[in-house]
Amino acid sequence: MADVRPLSVSEEILTGDDDGAFRILRVDASAERHGAPVVLVHGMFTDRRFWLSEREVGLAAYLARAGHPVTIVQRRGLSDSPRCIRRRGLAEHLSQDLPAVARRVARSHERPAFWIGHSFGGVLAARAIATQLPGEAVAGLVLLASQYQVGKRMLDRPANLATKTLTRVLGHLPARAARLGPVDEPAAAVFDACDWVESRRGAGLDTELAAIRTPVLAISGAADRVDPSAGCRRFIEAIGSSDKTFWLAGRAEGFEIDYDHPGIVVSKPARREIWPRIAAWLAEHEPPESST
Repeated sequence: MADVRPLSVSEEILTGDDDGAFRILRVDASAERHGAPVVLVHGMFTDRRFWLSEREVGLAAYLARAGHPVTIVQRRGLSDSPRCIRRRGLAEHLSQDLPAVARRVARSHERPAFWIGHSFGGVLAARAIATQLPGEAVAGLVLLASQYQVGKRMLDRPANLATKTLTRVLGHLPARAARLGPVDEPAAAVFDACDWVESRRGAGLDTELAAIRTPVLAISGAADRVDPSAGCRRFIEAIGSSDKTFWLAGRAEGFEIDYDHPGIVVSKPARREIWPRIAAWLAEHEPPESST
């Protein structure tokens, strides 16, 4: 029987050190067990609703009802985000916003937080852990269909020249019209994504990933054509942690279906077998409560 305990959902507007504004949602549920906090970072062409629908269905609700206080981060400049007077790029999300989220979570919880990212949200979470966040603030990292090494033709040369041109002309990337996802992207975020993907042939990002020492779980969908499993495997292999787990979510590995890019989180089969596996991994890596 599904857990239907009511959720407590509250919204806050945070600002980075550059005064750029963005939204977070705090999701909690009354439970006997109080787990470590969880931070959820969405990918491109979507927003906070990827984790928690208007009907309060999603991985955020599931983890909250499992006892984890959840913080959903929405990047600046998306859909109904607050007005942001500063640059609305991935670089600012990485250097300004995610550190502000970590500070906000630390003020409310004494234990370090698990960070979970989907697609480019996982890349952002990993880079933040490697370069921006204090190690003692992070309990673990979960990567869901996250990579930058394989595919990404629209963001890499030569196709990214057309992507950048269209984005520059319109002032945003029309994701909905192009059937890339439900949320249009600010121009700055598109330019940053193109630059990051274009630089993948160098050693820069891999060098960052090698600095990560926290436990890491990576899950890749066997039918994912957006972020293929080969790239997801290479991404986690570059991480320096000695505690790394990679799961290929497909029928050949005993899963119910071959998961695609969004389905690894938002499908009904994911509710039955992906979400519980994530919760179990979090429980196995749960940091101890403070004795003070």
